[in-house]
Amino acid sequence: MGFLGFGGRRRAASSSHSSTAGAASPPPPRDPTPEEALALLKAGNEAFVNGRSQLGHVTADDLAGLQDGQKPFAVIVGCADSRTPPTILFNQGLGRLFIVRVAGNTVDRRGLASIVYAVRNLGCPLVVVMGHTGCGAVAAAEAVVDGKTELDPSLEEMIVPIIPAVLTARRTRRNDIAVAAVEENARRVAAKLHTSDTSLQQAVDEGRLMIVACVKELHSGRVRFLD
Repeated sequence: MGFLGFGGRRRAASSSHSSTAGAASPPPPRDPTPEEALALLKAGNEAFVNGRSQLGHVTADDLAGLQDGQKPFAVIVGCADSRTPPTILFNQGLGRLFIVRVAGNTVDRRGLASIVYAVRNLGCPLVVVMGHTGCGAVAAAEAVVDGKTELDPSLEEMIVPIIPAVLTARRTRRNDIAVAAVEENARRVAAKLHTSDTSLQQAVDEGRLMIVACVKELHSGRVRFLD
C-alpha cells in the first residue's frame, strides 16, 4: 500500500479543569519528551493491570477544558479489536491519546496522514504501534499462508499487509509462532513508519519523536513493549 502525509502545526490551549477533573492519571507535562510520554503510558498500563484505573471519574464535564483544541501526548496505532481500547489500557482520559485503529494495526495512506497530522500539527512526541495476542487479523493471515483458506478479496487490504510478518515469524521457528507473528507485525509497522514520511523521519532524527512497538497480552491486559 502507498502512503500519504501532510503537515502544519498548532498548539492547543489547555485549562486547569482538564488537568484535574477526571484525573485518569497524572496530567502529562505541557511539552513531554518522547521518553516522558512513554513513561506515562507504562505507568498508566501498570495502574490498569493492578486495578488502580481512575477512568471511572472521567465525565462529560472534562470536555470543557478541551473546547479550544487538543494536545495529546501520544499516537496509538492499534487494532480495532473490541478488547484493546487504548484509553482504558493506558488509563488515560479525554484529550490525551490520538488513536488510529484498524484490524491488524496496520497503516494505510489515510492512517499515515492521521499520524503525520498528530505529530506535525498537534506536537505528539510518541507513536506507539500496539498489536495484541489473539489477533483475528493476524490469525486470518496465518490461515492464508498455511493454505487453510483462500484469500477473501473483501479482506485483502486487511490481510495482505500482515503476510510478510507471518512469513518472518515462520522463519524464526519460535515455539509460539502466533505470538511471534503478532510481535513481528507490530515491529514491521513501527519500522515502516520511520521511513514512510520525511517529516516523521526528521522528527525521529532530531530526537523530537519516538516510534515504538508493543503487544497487549489478551489474558492480562499488560502491554509489553518490544525492542
